[in-house]
Amino acid sequence: MATEHTYKTDERHIHLSTFLRELRINSGYTQEMVAKEINLSRTSISRIERMGFFRIQHLYLLADFYEIPVTELFAEI
Repeated sequence: MATEHTYKTDERHIHLSTFLRELRINSGYTQEMVAKEINLSRTSISRIERMGFFRIQHLYLLADFYEIPVTELFAEI
């Protein structure tokens, strides 16, 4: 019986969520600060970091905010 994969259990999403959370913390930002700077809600930032739930445009916004190439978000995937 095959295990059903969703974005919540997919290794790539988990890795990306963890990477973004660690990047934010190591940069000294709160979720609220990041949300305000990129014009998203704190809840959206939380969902991205906890569940890997995001829209591709959010990844571009986050990469731009952290001043990293968007490809770095996928480097280890």
